Amino acid sequence: MEKYQLDLERYKKAVEKIIQRFADRGWEEIKIEEIWFETSLPIDIILEAFNAGVNIPSEVKTVTHKGNVIWQRENQQ
Repeated sequence: MEKYQLDLERYKKAVEKIIQRFADRGWEEIKIEEIWFETSLPIDIILEAFNAGVNIPSEVKTVTHKGNVIWQRENQQ
């Protein structure tokens, strides 16, 4: 019996698309809960896709989950 594997690339693309949409609206801080609201993906799948390395536009400065910063752009001077 084969072990079930998620198609993580598909979820990463969905998360990246929403993050880009938020960046286009001028959002600098994005909450994982907002991504969940837009995609209806389970939060654990969103977090797994996020941790696997999603592309985050330069306009986005911070990503939070339950009030905790889980990703923050380093200051580039």
